[in-house]
Amino acid sequence: MTLEQYLQNEYSKTSVNSYKNIINRYLLAVGNRVEKANYTDVLDYIGLLREQNLHPKSLRNNLFAIKIYYRYLVATGKRQDHPCQYLYLKDQINRQIQVESLYPKEILQELYDNWKSKNGEHQQRDKIIISLLIYQALTVLEISQLKVSDINLENGTINIKGNTKNKGRKLSLKPNQILLFHNYQKQDWKRYWRKQKPSKRTDYFLMNEQGLQLWQGGINRMINKGKDKQNKLIPLKIRQSVIAHLLKSGADLRLVQEFAGHRRTASTEAYKQTGLEELKSAIERLHPLQ
Repeated sequence: MTLEQYLQNEYSKTSVNSYKNIINRYLLAVGNRVEKANYTDVLDYIGLLREQNLHPKSLRNNLFAIKIYYRYLVATGKRQDHPCQYLYLKDQINRQIQVESLYPKEILQELYDNWKSKNGEHQQRDKIIISLLIYQALTVLEISQLKVSDINLENGTINIKGNTKNKGRKLSLKPNQILLFHNYQKQDWKRYWRKQKPSKRTDYFLMNEQGLQLWQGGINRMINKGKDKQNKLIPLKIRQSVIAHLLKSGADLRLVQEFAGHRRTASTEAYKQTGLEELKSAIERLHPLQ
């Protein structure tokens, strides 16, 4: 069994490509001794990556892929032991919400108003996804898991299932969303649904070109198709922006917590305007030239 076959058996197509690239860089760096490398060799390689100022999350992804490589060697009998199975990195990831660098409300609304899909057949589906990001601040996971039964156009609500990170909740739809959702269900949904294999029918609300569940990576690619690196949009940052704008407008903390599905109040408080931004706003208001 080749490494690629092992990866394809164990991981998704998107992950396979990512892990292959990381492993190939590792093989190139370590050279001929890679199959016999020990704990120290792996640690030294991670040290080299650290010197390149890689983000802690990238370091962990690299180590995870390297662990996969050695699991493959053990599984195929090329090694008896795993040199870094119990190696864990302690690099701290800064999880603070950078309120000052979030998207302005006007940018988010323009994204919705001016949205044009590269393929016109997907215009309504894609615009629904944009609307769920900027109006309900859903995560891409929550969007991908929506079922037809979660949409109640008569009451103008959408039911969001809970997961390990966020609580389930029922949110109101905007009037323009109700019409958009209605048109999509009447005109487009069946077209996606018919592409499913009869033996594998599902009722996901949003599907890809093959009628399959629209996964997180697909949503990310969809909103950034044709955009250069500098103008790419980050779905999580859109969600963070919406939550931060609600708090900045004076919305009640508990209501925003419920809206976002946060399990802890502290998670919502992290989106509050920082002292630095408040000071900047005050200076702008009091500036004598304004």
